[in-house]
Amino acid sequence: MRHAAILLALFAATPTLGDEVRTFVGTLNDREILVELTDGVSGPIVGRYTYRDTGGDVPLLAVSHDGNAMTLHEEAPCEDACKTDDDGKAVDPPLAAVWELTYDAKAHAASGMRTTLDGKPKASALELSVVGARELEGSEILTPFDLHDRSAAMGFDDGVALDWSAAPYEMSLLDVEFDEGPDVALGDAMVREVVDPRTSFAFPRVTSFADGSSVEVANAILAERHGRMNLSAFDCLAFRYASYGKGEYMEGTGGTLGDYDTEEVTLSYASPRLMSWVQSGSLWCSGAHPYNHIDSYTVDLETGKPLDLAKVFSAWVPREWGAGIDEIADAETAADNPDAYHWGPSAELVAYVRGNVPADIFDENLAEECLTDQAIIDQLNIRFAEGDAVTFTLSGFPHVISVCNGDLFSAGLDEVKAFLAEGASVYFPGVL
Repeated sequence: MRHAAILLALFAATPTLGDEVRTFVGTLNDREILVELTDGVSGPIVGRYTYRDTGGDVPLLAVSHDGNAMTLHEEAPCEDACKTDDDGKAVDPPLAAVWELTYDAKAHAASGMRTTLDGKPKASALELSVVGARELEGSEILTPFDLHDRSAAMGFDDGVALDWSAAPYEMSLLDVEFDEGPDVALGDAMVREVVDPRTSFAFPRVTSFADGSSVEVANAILAERHGRMNLSAFDCLAFRYASYGKGEYMEGTGGTLGDYDTEEVTLSYASPRLMSWVQSGSLWCSGAHPYNHIDSYTVDLETGKPLDLAKVFSAWVPREWGAGIDEIADAETAADNPDAYHWGPSAELVAYVRGNVPADIFDENLAEECLTDQAIIDQLNIRFAEGDAVTFTLSGFPHVISVCNGDLFSAGLDEVKAFLAEGASVYFPGVL
């Protein structure tokens, strides 16, 4: 791993914590593995492990521990129907192997044996070195599900930190060499696609801006988004185990990348101040419906956060959820209570969008569903495109009505001047 030596040096210099979760690296049958184990201070020792060349967690269940010696059971996948109780907890899960380990606190390492339980037992040596640790969150006794679920949450919750101090297991898993495509021009930027060979989908990176501005912030944002998507794919890959919630009514689900390997991600605009991209695909790991989507994202690179479209468009206004097209709320009130309000296009911008949608995008019946006032208010999004253009797009329609999702049309900034805010020129210097 590229960062393992640095991380180990930092860990070795850190005082031992009271309750912690440790991340180890080692090999199992000549394949590199990552292992995460609780320390047994506040409860039984549990854990998980994964092969770094594939991803997808495997639960390690508590058996016993005495001081620094521990025994764990490695859970087996649900080949037949596994059972879970009413709380979703595994009931007598199948077992694949026994892990017997001893932890050496001075060496920050663990060693022992893994012995298979199926057929003729086979013993494999385990030599594991600590590459990081994080403090145990709260006083709750962790389970293998809790360890895995924390990674799964990182896939969709930007509020859960994804960095080396808070997530050494996840960051170690994501620290791989990418396959890289050629540099191509995107406006005044050069970009390339990179691919994690385990998840297959391409994700963009910026290689340079024409004015020499740093690409560091842009690429940190793109790398984090790429990593979170990978964690979601690995979450589905791991959904083969009863301890992760797979029960008797879930045959045929999990054990795949959830179709992340067919996800398409395209950078549509990149400048030193703004970056837009679009993601599309049909994701499914379990449940009644796939997630059919065409989602647009725009980030303000000065703040590192999603762009507040009201800073570019004066016609981007707040309403209470479900309010009518002319029921505009006070902007300061909405800012003070953001969860109670939804920002979207003004009545004038709604009319402009509807009046410029090409006739061949929707047939008459579908247009009646996709282009109502409420649909445009609730589902319109805006991203930017090469040539300092604005792309109007619909996103977030669920299930069957997801056929409404997609780009409507693009227009140059000069064509939408009537809808721009006074400060829009900050984002497009030399253009406005």
